[in-house]
Amino acid sequence: MSIQLPLPGSWPRNMSWRDPNAELEQLAKDKLDAKAEIYAVMERLANKHCIPLPEVHGVMLGYVDDALGDLTFRREEELARERDEAGDIC
Repeated sequence: MSIQLPLPGSWPRNMSWRDPNAELEQLAKDKLDAKAEIYAVMERLANKHCIPLPEVHGVMLGYVDDALGDLTFRREEELARERDEAGDIC
């Protein structure tokens, strides 16, 4: 029977195993996917009710992009901060 010694200090709780760069890239891809889905829904609605497509484009640029940016802003900032801090360590 062997004894397992504890790791020093609080190392396991403070160690981050994720890659902030990869998470930022995935978040950007997911935002693009969300925009595409929202656009498709709005395009169907516009076609069904004879609303010109430039109206859809205006709403996408004026509101949807901003809303998705607002939704993900804090998380993007956290990941960017982790990425910058990890760059100082390595």
